[in-house]
Amino acid sequence: MLDELNPAQREVVELRRHCVAVACPGAGKTKTIATKAAMLLAEPNAMVGAVTFSKDAAVELRDRIATLAGASAKKRLMAGTFHSLAYKQLSSGVEGKRDIATDGDRIGLLTQALSDTGLDWKIEDAIAAIESIKTNFGQVQAGTTEEILYRAYQDSLERNGKIDFQDMLRLAVEGMQRGTIAPYPLTYLLVDEFQDTDPLQYQWIALHAQAGSIITVVGDDDQSIYGFRSALGFRGMESFIRQFDAQPVVLGNNYRCHAEILGAAEKIIRNNRDRIPKVLIAHKGPGGEVAFQRFPDKYAEAVAAMEHLAPALRNGQSAAILARTNRILDPVEAVCRSHGIKYYRASGKSILSRPEGALMCNLLELIQKAKTTGIDALLSFVGVGTHELRLLHSKGKVTGEQRQRKDLVELGLSENSADKYRELMKRLAEWRALCDRQFYSLVLEGVHEWMMLHAGADQARRAITTTYDVLSRLDGSFSDRLEFLRRDNNKPAPDALVLTTMHSSKGLEWDRVWIIRAEETVVPDEKSTESEERRLFYVAVTRARQDLRVSMTKKNPTSRFILEAELG
Repeated sequence: MLDELNPAQREVVELRRHCVAVACPGAGKTKTIATKAAMLLAEPNAMVGAVTFSKDAAVELRDRIATLAGASAKKRLMAGTFHSLAYKQLSSGVEGKRDIATDGDRIGLLTQALSDTGLDWKIEDAIAAIESIKTNFGQVQAGTTEEILYRAYQDSLERNGKIDFQDMLRLAVEGMQRGTIAPYPLTYLLVDEFQDTDPLQYQWIALHAQAGSIITVVGDDDQSIYGFRSALGFRGMESFIRQFDAQPVVLGNNYRCHAEILGAAEKIIRNNRDRIPKVLIAHKGPGGEVAFQRFPDKYAEAVAAMEHLAPALRNGQSAAILARTNRILDPVEAVCRSHGIKYYRASGKSILSRPEGALMCNLLELIQKAKTTGIDALLSFVGVGTHELRLLHSKGKVTGEQRQRKDLVELGLSENSADKYRELMKRLAEWRALCDRQFYSLVLEGVHEWMMLHAGADQARRAITTTYDVLSRLDGSFSDRLEFLRRDNNKPAPDALVLTTMHSSKGLEWDRVWIIRAEETVVPDEKSTESEERRLFYVAVTRARQDLRVSMTKKNPTSRFILEAELG
């Protein structure tokens, strides 16, 4: 096994003291962890633990270790996520097994806590506040609204006999600190993605080190991109080295990227001050391609990216388009759908699956008279209430025909709802007249404008605009366009173009990568720190094996990271 490792990887495997392995992108860290675990399990009576951040990663790591160490070693190997291992500790403690709140339970209890305390918070803000407090060991400043919410939520959990996901680790750490819960009796503990650990996870590891386990942590401070989740990154790695006199080893050989790509990435990341120094070596050597382009708008950019990557997919290569946020991928999805290109929206649901998109399609079929039902859904969209819709149905008035205002009011509609009904029927008649003359573009523009006028939430507006963008790029009648639109080519497949965010790309790689919207105000995002945004961009760049394209539109100035890489 050792023959397949480079000198730095071998040093990590052979160390029998606390170790911090600083693994650059594509450094073969999983191979190193699996090999070390297998070597440790060869020692008589050694108990080995391996901790990851996701269930899938834990299963993959356990299988790789078992393949190397043999089936007989399985009994002495414990692999899992922080939370699954913490939950087992709680279940074996004096209080016994706890009932875990589902996501639905948590939202319901938090909603009730907000109501009880009279706090006018969005549910997502309340969730973030609770998670932040629990990551900080349940400590919160007395007298603040956060404390009021936290106490109300915890009381609600306790009344219902439940703990939530964050409680698992917090209670396990508290139990170990009090001595009511024992740390796992591990000879060795291996931790993957250590740069992503938050203070609670760090303390869980530290308590095992203090109990006698020899710890090997593997991570890269340059790939720490979860500061918003309280990930410690560089500070955590430096702290562990100092606290436990851990031996740092840099795994600087990159087996993924050609030298041109890794060189651009290194020029970017070296502008961060607080980082562990490291020399990056492209094992593949030269032969990669790096290019930067500007486009007049986001659709020209999306078309160029799709046209560049589609031939590679047909030739058996993998390809991805990366963006700072999921919504930036909407125009790319519109282009892929209208061109019939296989794609996979990997970091979030397709915006085209939103109900507002379906409503637009329904309206276009009504305009073309391809169907006669669905007017009540449109009336509901503009604010006509359920009771009023029932009145219209009971009198057989939801037919798509215009009605006198006084007749509608006599039926029981409010004057406002009567006006909305009449306005929709007027527009429907106008659009049908244009459709009969095959003025499809004018109809589409009118429908888009009308729906945007009544749309509320941002996601609804995005769905309407993206649906419009796809349909406006197609030819023929609305029936033909809708048939094409409904051919769902958004599915994971080897020959599908992956559309995902920079955050979700971490841990993945493709032959060809195109990063879009590399502009100031987009990346770096003003809501985050510059150093974290630089790390995020570094992660995105190092996903490419042989071909990296970076682009922007003329809407904003060029991202400073492009200038640092000397691409612009």
